[in-house]
Amino acid sequence: MKDLYICFSNIDRETILPVVELLEQTGFSCWLPGRDIIYFGNWQQAVTDAIHESVMILYFDSEAARKSFRLVKELQEAKESGLLQLTFELETVTPEGVLAEVEAGLEEAKKIQKDVSVIIPYTGDKPYIFASYSHKDKQKVFSIIRILQSHGYRVWFDEGIDPGTEWDDNIATHLEAAGYLIPFFSKNYFESTNCKDELYFARELDLDILPVYLEDMELDPAYAMRFGRKQALFYYKYTDKRQFLDKVDTAQDIDLCRDEQL
Repeated sequence: MKDLYICFSNIDRETILPVVELLEQTGFSCWLPGRDIIYFGNWQQAVTDAIHESVMILYFDSEAARKSFRLVKELQEAKESGLLQLTFELETVTPEGVLAEVEAGLEEAKKIQKDVSVIIPYTGDKPYIFASYSHKDKQKVFSIIRILQSHGYRVWFDEGIDPGTEWDDNIATHLEAAGYLIPFFSKNYFESTNCKDELYFARELDLDILPVYLEDMELDPAYAMRFGRKQALFYYKYTDKRQFLDKVDTAQDIDLCRDEQL
């Protein structure tokens, strides 16, 4: 896991590099755009993944930074993730000063990350969304579940299984009681026997299914035949979470799994 996401304009790189060098010499690991993140393809998804693996974001403010569309997106992503953000004025920054502030803020940053990572599976007798996902994608999926829950959706996921219960029985019972299935498609998903079992059982139950693609991928022919015609959302294409939620809201009958918003 990376500790720090470094947010800066490429024009200021030469000033930033000594800061990063000192941080890494001291034991912090850093996401450095242009070194650890190469901006080609779906760069926004790469940023999202990197930020979600960090505990703190360091923003180096300058005239060039304030004009950067890329940095606006990165800061918005960090804000939505709940990360602690430290801001430094580039003209007065020193490596030693940055290190001191990072060390002072680390415990608070870890506490914030722990607090925002807590999501609770739905319990109750109203229709809910069953989230089917590979545990290898847990961090990304939980961030999406958090967005859905904050929007009023009732979501159950298998972190809610009580210790000592039979996993298969518990999963089957929750699928039978669900009002919707959202499978989070990825390469990891289709390598998981449990995920594929959940998908097929939901289909046998004639449960409404809304696939959410976590990454750019093509389904194998057998799955494409069964699920390719289903309504689907391509999460990796969205840079604006509001647009993603708007699309979720349009899924047929999914509003039955949502509490009214105040």
